[in-house]
Amino acid sequence: MEVLKLIQEMLPSLTKTQARIGEYILAHPDAVCFSSLRQMAEEIGVTETTILNFCKKTRFESFAGLKRAMYADMHDKLFWNKKLETSSSRYDADDGMLLKLKENQMEMLESTLEGMNTLELFEFVEELSRAEHIYICGHEVSYTIASNFRNKLCNTGADTTLLDVNNYTEVLDVLTHYGRNDVFVLITFPFYAAQTVAVSEYLASAGATVLAITDKLSSPIVKNAKRVLFCNSTNVIFHNSIAPAMALTDMAASLYLLQNKEKFQNYNDKVKRIETFFEKCAVPAYEHEYFYNEGVMEEKIL
Repeated sequence: MEVLKLIQEMLPSLTKTQARIGEYILAHPDAVCFSSLRQMAEEIGVTETTILNFCKKTRFESFAGLKRAMYADMHDKLFWNKKLETSSSRYDADDGMLLKLKENQMEMLESTLEGMNTLELFEFVEELSRAEHIYICGHEVSYTIASNFRNKLCNTGADTTLLDVNNYTEVLDVLTHYGRNDVFVLITFPFYAAQTVAVSEYLASAGATVLAITDKLSSPIVKNAKRVLFCNSTNVIFHNSIAPAMALTDMAASLYLLQNKEKFQNYNDKVKRIETFFEKCAVPAYEHEYFYNEGVMEEKIL
């Protein structure tokens, strides 16, 4: 990355405090893109003026200029076809690559599960259990994870809504109608969705309960979340893998079910009553979805 290379080359000529700023940027380039000057100063433990003086030493001159350059570099690096182009030229579809892919999948899952904070997972589920309504928010690949999580929680009887943060109309509707006892689950991975970050900032300003599923501590939604689940999403070929996050959400949904057995029983009883009613209708409702019978279908065709 052009900006990071420049900062790396600058380090020997910087003061001790300025070098600390440079090292922070090198370690957390994605977080810098979404941080305000005040937030970054607090995170590093320096004054805002010190950061501005650091920026003047670069060719970007200002903090805003540095952020724009960082964002452009990150976008170029993570834009989907750039990585695919690199992967396509670097690797071949052979036995060695297949082994590398298998090892990558196992490493992502193992590092996620081994690094999981058990107490944090239980607290995460506890927040879900206390909620009157759960909003699960995603964007593109994270929307797939959000959809799977929402479906599993729905099967337990939880009152949930799936929110695509790309849909501005839906976002406005949810943010104007959610209740004080509701919970938001935000999911994002590099390149972090600006929409998800913006929603997390608003919810934090409004005092809402936010839970996060992301890849690392420097993720921009972490600072606004009450509870966070981390997972390794680094994929060899593509930008992110959803497998570790799917595993975490499956475990969270399973624990939710086991912590809310009475809620599930009430929900399940209602489902059974509804299905029994439809089954006994004069013209069976949803016959082909719930009670498919090949013989009956043949009779109707004949």
